[in-house]
Amino acid sequence: MRLLTLGTALLVLAGCEDSSKFAPPCPQAAILADASDLVRYRAASASSPTGRDITDMILDGRITGIAGKCSAGEHSTTKVVTNITMDISRGPAATGRLAQITYFIAVAKGQDILDKQAYPVQVEFPANIDIVHVRSQDVVLNLPTDAKVSGAAYSVLAGFQLTPEELAGNRARKN
Repeated sequence: MRLLTLGTALLVLAGCEDSSKFAPPCPQAAILADASDLVRYRAASASSPTGRDITDMILDGRITGIAGKCSAGEHSTTKVVTNITMDISRGPAATGRLAQITYFIAVAKGQDILDKQAYPVQVEFPANIDIVHVRSQDVVLNLPTDAKVSGAAYSVLAGFQLTPEELAGNRARKN
């Protein structure tokens, strides 16, 4: 998998569970620029043949942050607990008050993606509310570490799980 451009929010995960001990070195965390936005449209129709007019938008989402903390794990690991925050807007073409989105968390070492997991989220828009702020559930990662490889050797990457068309749309909008 080609590593997408890192961007939007590059920060270091930090923290510890026991305040009398220093936290171990933590991985860098980033929101992938190409996967930070989600714009979903309804299918093209006779009245809107391209299906990409603002009136065709079902959903608009943006990952706004990634946060977490590190602690010493068991058996020579660094335990990372991370979550992401998102702003999700209901578009004019949305037909209900529920939306299903999927985000991912990936672990990389250098340019190599070591693991990637997708997490579905059901978003509910209350009556008369078309924008919601969503915080994901905590995701626990156990990174193998030893005297030569610390948690800082890794990167934790987040983004929306996009279709090829959604990814192409993101790239076109950013150019």
